[in-house]
This record gives sequence, structure tokens and C-alpha cells, in this order.
Amino acid sequence: MHIIVVGCGLAGLTAAIALARAGHKVEIVEAAPQIAYVGAGIQVSPNSSRVLRKLGVDKYIEKYCTEPVDLRMMRWENGKKLVECPLKKPSHDEYGSPYWHVHRADFHRGLLECALELGIVTHLDNRIVDIDAEAPSLTSHTGRRFTADLIVASDGLNSKCREVVVGHASPPIPTGQMVYRVTIPARKLKGIPGLEEMITTPRNNHWIGPYGTILSYLLEGINETLVNLVMTIDVNGRMPDGVNQRLSSADAARAAFKGWDPRVDQMLEHAEHVLEWRLFTHHEIPSWAHSSKKLIIIGDACHAMTPYLAQGAAMGIEDAAILGGLLEKYPTMDTIGKVITLYERLRIKRTARVAEASIDSRYFTQMPDGPKQEERDAWLVEHPGIWKGHINIRSRKEFLDWLFGYDAYKALNEAIQAEEGGDSAGKGTSMGVHSHVAEIISEA
Repeated sequence: MHIIVVGCGLAGLTAAIALARAGHKVEIVEAAPQIAYVGAGIQVSPNSSRVLRKLGVDKYIEKYCTEPVDLRMMRWENGKKLVECPLKKPSHDEYGSPYWHVHRADFHRGLLECALELGIVTHLDNRIVDIDAEAPSLTSHTGRRFTADLIVASDGLNSKCREVVVGHASPPIPTGQMVYRVTIPARKLKGIPGLEEMITTPRNNHWIGPYGTILSYLLEGINETLVNLVMTIDVNGRMPDGVNQRLSSADAARAAFKGWDPRVDQMLEHAEHVLEWRLFTHHEIPSWAHSSKKLIIIGDACHAMTPYLAQGAAMGIEDAAILGGLLEKYPTMDTIGKVITLYERLRIKRTARVAEASIDSRYFTQMPDGPKQEERDAWLVEHPGIWKGHINIRSRKEFLDWLFGYDAYKALNEAIQAEEGGDSAGKGTSMGVHSHVAEIISEA
């Protein structure tokens, strides 16, 4: 088939690669006039690195990746260690694929290199202004019209294609929080007491505090090692209404987190600017495909979620694997109905539960100081590592097995076998697993 992918972001590029490897002719239509390699760090958990390795993307990005040894949660005001849960060892030993930290620009560049080698053509500077899902076709602001057998839309948080699929406006929902993002060259922090481990040991350093969290980790950039900081906090007038992203002074982040662990302020002294980013999410929608069966959405277009479990990009990558695999098994428009049915069955409830768990994680890590927070901290100190039934979802064995242990290709093969064999019992078992996981999440 001839397939157009809308959007040249992480999920869109992964989908284009998966579809090209499935034997389809793939083109990408992108609004930006040029590809800008921007952003900061991104976490690639085993459930998504498994997909990237299967698609052959790892050879383009692995040299830029670091593997964190663990996740260390600390008290906000003094950096007291509360709990550590391993990342590197279980990723390899139990989940069979690494946990990576990588700069978004290096990740994006690697995906694009892979896409270009596969012969995927990208049409830049074509912002979509009209979508005909019946044809299907797209018209850009330049007047250019693109036609194909199928459109796969990865046009992000403010997706126009989402609105066409659901049949009405479906704007993203503000969470009331924002994030300050900044990278600082590790060399600038050398010799500062208390920071030695943070600039040498690959780790998720996670400060948890009232209505906010801070995450730091190392990135192996093209030129030098960087310290990546992600600082989440309630907006509370810190960004003007109507402004969702802007470049700001590092002093704004320092003021917002005044009174937190002094080491954070020490790091920010060596930053000039931060990127301020308002956080949004989406409600679950019942279908990810237009009734014509010629327009399908993936990634943030259908399930934009909060960042508290670092799974936004991972879910889009999983989408791409499932859709690519289905369109390899059922490669014509004659069987597109079966593709859509299985795609939605495999993806909608899983992404919704990850989104729900991410929100639960926000409130668990951002408790105000008081008796409940003290009880939480005492329990964390007494229960390091990964346990069944752990109150911290990032240390809960059952949840991590379900999240990180997810093999998109295994799930895909099982669904196809059940479909081909008419195995209603198999489908019931799958839903039973989801129901059990929902119970686990609801207890967090």
C-alpha cells in the first residue's frame, strides 16, 4: 500500500520505519519547514527499546545512550534518600531489553537516518489545513494535495486528525502543572562538593516534594556529557495564559524551587536558560480510526499523557510496532477493518491504564508535607528495591512486569493467532490480565 504518515516526531518516524519494513511505500508529511534537532533528555524503557531494536534503530542511537543503574527517590528539601529501585539489571535480566537515557535530538536524528536509508520521503513545510478521510487526502497550507491508500496520523497534542476521527473538537486538557527543562554540561559542575556522583553515575535522581518533582540524569551528547534536569511544578501564574512553551531565565526555575535541596540550586547556577513547558493530557477516546477506515491516529494524537512515568514516547513507539506488524500481516485495504479492530483492542486500554497510573504517580510523589507524607517516606525507607505490592508504583513488581515486560510483538502474534483461530477464550484471558492490572493501579 501507499501510506502517508502525518508528523515527523518520534512516534511518526517509528511508525514510518515499521510500515516501510512491512513492505509499504511510505511518505511523511511534516508541518515544520526544516527538521530541528532540539529538546532535552528522554527515557526509553525496555518496552520501547525492544521495539527500536527489532526495527534496527538501535544502531543509529545506541552510541548516544546511557543506562541508569537505578532510580533513587529523595526528600525534596535535603536530598535524603528514601528508596532505590534498580533499572539496569532487571531491564536486561528480566525484561530482555535495556533502559536508556538519550538526548531527544540524538534519538530524533537516529530515527530520521534510519528512515532515509529505507527510502522514506519526507515533505517538509506542509502544514495540514484540510483532511478528507474518505478519499483519503490531505491538503497543506501551500495548496499541495497528498493522496494515499491510508493515512497514519501522528500529529501530536493538538492533532487535527484526532478531531476528524472523533467528529468534533477535542482539545488537550491542561493538568495545572508545568515543567522546566534544561541541560547543563557536566564539566561545569566538576569540583562542586556534593555533585560528584550526579555527574559521573548514570542514575535517575528523583526529588519528590509538595506539588512538584525534580528529575536529573546524565546524557551522552555528541560533544560532551550533559546533566538533564526536568522540574515539574504547579503553574500558579508562572506562565502567562495562552503561552504553552517559552524560553526563560534559569532564575525562574531557581525561584520556583527555592528551599529545595541546595544541590539543585547549585546546578542551576550554571544554566543560563530553561525551557518552560505547560503540561497537557487527553481523555480516552473510543476509537482511533475514522469510520472510512482510511485514517488512523497514533501517539500523542490519541493518548497524550502526563510525564510522571516517562511513558509518553514509549506508548507511541508501541503503537507503531503494533500497527506496523498488523499491516505486515494484513497488507491490503481489503483487510483494513481487521487491522483497526486488533490495533484498538491491543492499544486503547493499555495506554489508558498507563495514563491513569501516571496521574496516580503524580499525587503519590507530590504529597504536601504532613502525616500522610511522613508515613509514605517512612515506608519507602523501610522497603528499598522492587517488591510485590509496593506502595510506590515505580517499585511495584507486578506493575513493572506489566509495563516494562510488555513485548509488543508477542502481544501482536498472540492477538493474530487468536483472531485467525477464532479463540474467544484467548481474548477473554487477555482482558482478564488487563482487569488485574487495573486493580493494581487503582490501589496505588
